[in-house]
Amino acid sequence: MLSSACQDTIRAAVWLSTKPQGQFHRIQEISEALGLPFHFMAKSLQKLVHAEILISQRGAAGGVALSQDATEITLLSIIEAVDGTTFFDACVLGIGECEAEKPCALHAQWDKWRQEMLEMYGAMRLSEITDDVLLKKVKRI
Repeated sequence: MLSSACQDTIRAAVWLSTKPQGQFHRIQEISEALGLPFHFMAKSLQKLVHAEILISQRGAAGGVALSQDATEITLLSIIEAVDGTTFFDACVLGIGECEAEKPCALHAQWDKWRQEMLEMYGAMRLSEITDDVLLKKVKRI
């Protein structure tokens, strides 16, 4: 349901959250660790910098780091930074004129699911995923 760019950016944020707070990491290092193209990772992480989820620093010791503790970062904030809010506003069937006044066949059910997803992503903290990674509950980031 999330774009692959969003999924990969979440993976990068999780990777950063497994590192000491305030420690900067080169984008090249992150892209190599996750097996993702450098230019793709640079564009995606720049969106998190603009959303103030990450901070960036230039120079030899530069790179990116989380701007705050992972317990303060919600998945929804990352999703909105990368994919915007259109996913949560658009018709699940892709019908352009679907809205409350002219609903598609799935509109009522999608509206309920959409609200549940917004609540779920808004409540889920980056630290919760990080904990699963550190406890090796997931095989890879």
